[in-house]
Amino acid sequence: MSSTFGFIDWAFIIGFLILSLSIGLFARKQIINVDDFLLVGRRLRSFRGIATLASTEMGLVTIIYFSEEAYSNGFVAIIAGIIAALTMWVIGKTGFVIKHLRSLGIRTVPEYFQIRFRPGVRWIAGVLIFLTGILNLGIFLQVEGKFLSIAMGFPAHTLPVIMGIILVIVVSYTMLGGMYSVVITDVFQFIILLAGIVMITYYSLVHAGGIKGMVTTVQVHYSDAGFNLRDAPRYGLLFIFWTALYYTSGWSSWQPVVQRVFSMKDVATAMKLYRISSIFMFFRACLPMLWGIAALAVIGLIPETQTALPQMLIRIIPAGMMGFIMIGFLSASMSTYDSYLLSFSAILTQDIVAPLLKRQIDGKKRMFFIRIGIIVIGFFIYFWGIYYEFTETVFRYIALTGSLAFAGTLTGLVGGIYWKKASTTGAYLAFISSAIPPIVSLFVQEISPTNAGLLSFVLAPISMIIGSLLFPDGKIAS
Repeated sequence: MSSTFGFIDWAFIIGFLILSLSIGLFARKQIINVDDFLLVGRRLRSFRGIATLASTEMGLVTIIYFSEEAYSNGFVAIIAGIIAALTMWVIGKTGFVIKHLRSLGIRTVPEYFQIRFRPGVRWIAGVLIFLTGILNLGIFLQVEGKFLSIAMGFPAHTLPVIMGIILVIVVSYTMLGGMYSVVITDVFQFIILLAGIVMITYYSLVHAGGIKGMVTTVQVHYSDAGFNLRDAPRYGLLFIFWTALYYTSGWSSWQPVVQRVFSMKDVATAMKLYRISSIFMFFRACLPMLWGIAALAVIGLIPETQTALPQMLIRIIPAGMMGFIMIGFLSASMSTYDSYLLSFSAILTQDIVAPLLKRQIDGKKRMFFIRIGIIVIGFFIYFWGIYYEFTETVFRYIALTGSLAFAGTLTGLVGGIYWKKASTTGAYLAFISSAIPPIVSLFVQEISPTNAGLLSFVLAPISMIIGSLLFPDGKIAS
């Protein structure tokens, strides 16, 4: 397969990578303590908060899975983007969960469970959230590496090399500068990403025959099922309900997202961050979906649906432009990796390892352990990305693995914050019972990811209520 990559394109890419590493070196000088390393000293304001949150959530894997959903299902897939935006806006308007978490001045989501319940709940929450994060990241690397190898014209056997290069660069600058590196690079990458989005949208519309051509294409391939929820079997009421619960939990408890809340200068700014960012979350889903439908119009149906978008791009993007587009994609990819690596290494250190130690760890040692954790996670996701094979779409795999922790975490937070009778036993049972369906579904592929994920959200609150009523705590924590 040919590529439109040329000398100018490579110059763009190499310059971008060098600049990203330079930012990491610069940001290292800003680090004084753990709060600086993890939360930029809790001094983040609106613009930078929006830019870093949008960049993190507009990862390359996000672009791939949303485009794949629309490529495989048509315009009906846009319902996922509407739900994502609406749930974030509601949380930003009401302060649901995040207002209380930000007021506590904590560093990680699992830390709350030790304040409200007992240390063991913090530990199990940390383990499940950590597993969810690294399972997500592993598939990110595989899917994004395949995308980049096609778009840049590399043969398939070079995929491990591309994955390794991406990972080494991101691990390096995240380790050096922590959240300072993440925020500074995210702001820079956000601007590049926006420019790339505009260019891809323009060329996609032109080559697909505009919106009219896309509508015709979807009608030909999917008939009414491509437009109407009632005719789309994969987008029934169960899927909509599960997706709403999934995003509600994600926006209120997912560490890479909520870490922005913890980093904002105050509660009001954190809530404003969500309300404004919700607009971007709609376009984060819908624009890649338009590209996916454009790919359907340009190249038709192919077996490997994940590769449809890059195959279209190498046909429609002219030489000289492709390098800039790829910088936008690399920006999207790296801005997700840095946040995830930092967030889940923080959980590994703060909520899993530190509670097991009999002595306190000072700030410098915590930062050292977090940096080591970033390297360990990097090795794991590299080998998971190479060897794990999945049969579902990327979106449904990510949503399924997210269910490992999302239902239990949301239930524990809601129960702990809003229900005085919530007990430690109830919290344990909520986490354990909600993790079982997605674990089984990961290995028994006949079980629908939607059903497994939804079952998690049913079991978690039931377990919390029964466990709390049967085994109340002796003293309710404040």
